[in-house]
Amino acid sequence: MAVSRFLSGLRAVTLPAGHGLVRVHALNRGPIFFGPPPGRPPVNRFDAPNQQYRVLYAAERLEGAFVETVLRRPAGRILRREAVEERGWSLVRPSRTLTLAKLFDDGLQVHQIDAGEISINDYGPSRALALAFHTDFHELDGLAYRSRYDNGEICYAIFDRVASHEFDQERVSTFADHKGRVDAMMELYGAVFDTSAPIPPI
Repeated sequence: MAVSRFLSGLRAVTLPAGHGLVRVHALNRGPIFFGPPPGRPPVNRFDAPNQQYRVLYAAERLEGAFVETVLRRPAGRILRREAVEERGWSLVRPSRTLTLAKLFDDGLQVHQIDAGEISINDYGPSRALALAFHTDFHELDGLAYRSRYDNGEICYAIFDRVASHEFDQERVSTFADHKGRVDAMMELYGAVFDTSAPIPPI
């Protein structure tokens, strides 16, 4: 029998039914998405190592969702506005209470986790950690953690134990229709738009 990693038990964050979670997503896709798609390898930080479950990623605030999705990969924090405006955001609200492992503040010591373990470029340790939580706590709905790119923002990794139909989703707000909000977040994170003319196709 495998020995549980979490000998001191679970320190949890509870989100009540109706709590708004922010999802940034492509406009040609709905806000409810548990990834990776079937048959695809893991991509993100808390994805299952071997498709044991799928994950929906969200944040407490738009800023957290924006920095974790839009700003996580561009070199030098330079983006084309068109690339940003292919996306928007939605609030999704669970229809039941969610219980999430607390992977920040006092939750790190309780779970004997080093913050570096879940914030390095190698996602192997963080995926193994997520799998251990999923395996050891059968009623656990996911993880709550600080954004790697802004540790003032709280993010969520929701296991597919929460079914898609257990979320109510609000209308999509497009970044194209909220340029002022986008510009403020770009300034906040020191990112800029590339204003050069597009290179014509050869």
